Amino acid sequence: MKRLAALFGAGVLGAPLLAAVPARADTLLHLSVTASVTTMPDELVAQLTASADAPTAAAAQQQVNRLVAGALSAAKPVSAVTASTAQYSVWHETDPKDVWHASQGVALRSHDGGGLLALVGALQTDGLAVGGLGWQLSPQESEKAYEQAISKAIDLLTARARTVAGLLHLTMRGFRSVTVGEDGGAAPRPLGVMRMMAAAPAKVAPPSAEADVVTTSATVSGEAKLESR
Repeated sequence: MKRLAALFGAGVLGAPLLAAVPARADTLLHLSVTASVTTMPDELVAQLTASADAPTAAAAQQQVNRLVAGALSAAKPVSAVTASTAQYSVWHETDPKDVWHASQGVALRSHDGGGLLALVGALQTDGLAVGGLGWQLSPQESEKAYEQAISKAIDLLTARARTVAGLLHLTMRGFRSVTVGEDGGAAPRPLGVMRMMAAAPAKVAPPSAEADVVTTSATVSGEAKLESR
């Protein structure tokens, strides 16, 4: 009995000594950085509209149908040009006069800027209106640029975490969590110009399109684990 009491007493007395040893804890550092890469756009996109006014809906639609069919036929033999149709609209107006309106969009895209501009010039002559004309990154190049921006952002995040750790006289031991997200997407910046003109003479002067570099950004956030040295 005395021996058990002695052991019990020793255990009680030893407990505060064990509790006094502090557990090693991490300091969490919350960081967020944004990195960007610039790329020359590789695809020219044109948005055109065929429209017509007529006393009847049928007449207006027939005119639009002919214009769109002609545009698609003209685009078919042009190398590297992809054509697609957009929304078809028909509406009736009675004031100030009774008239039916019809319209349909045509989208053209190509990596060959000169060929596409010549085609757009010809379609303008046929009566289609240009609603948009500009250079952009193709889906493949856009994805590649975004991956490059993510890689650059991760390198920047790691370097900044180590810098802050050094200022705090701590050591960076990796990340507890990392979040990747876009920041503003791709945007043009006036850092360079590439002019693409028509490859062959047309009946009328074709439109011009100048390509500026496109900036693609990515934001990476993370919780870095810092420890005492």
